[in-house]
Amino acid sequence: MKSVLLLALLVSLGVFLSPSASSPVRADDWRSKYSTGRPGVEFEACCGYKDCRTAEDLGNPKMRRDADGSYEVKIGKYWIRYDFPAVHPSEDSKTWVCYMETGSDPEPLCLFLPPGII
Repeated sequence: MKSVLLLALLVSLGVFLSPSASSPVRADDWRSKYSTGRPGVEFEACCGYKDCRTAEDLGNPKMRRDADGSYEVKIGKYWIRYDFPAVHPSEDSKTWVCYMETGSDPEPLCLFLPPGII
């Protein structure tokens, strides 16, 4: 009986997870409308609130722009490379570094830079 009541409470609060609700990208996340630009993939959302951190939250990591126009960001001991078209203008004027943490090197998703920098 208690489990049925708990389930009813979770459903009424919107906590009951469906496959779409467990996604790290929320519908109101402006970064989700941008693509990683990976070859062979029609559209892959850059990231969501779990994959992206502001440069400030990351302790303002070292960043550099390479001669070919790509950007690199140093996260811990790794340099993460962001090639176009995975580099986008930020809609809130902050620098956002988006990557997936893996068992080894972090996997780049997207980099959002303040307007006028790109």
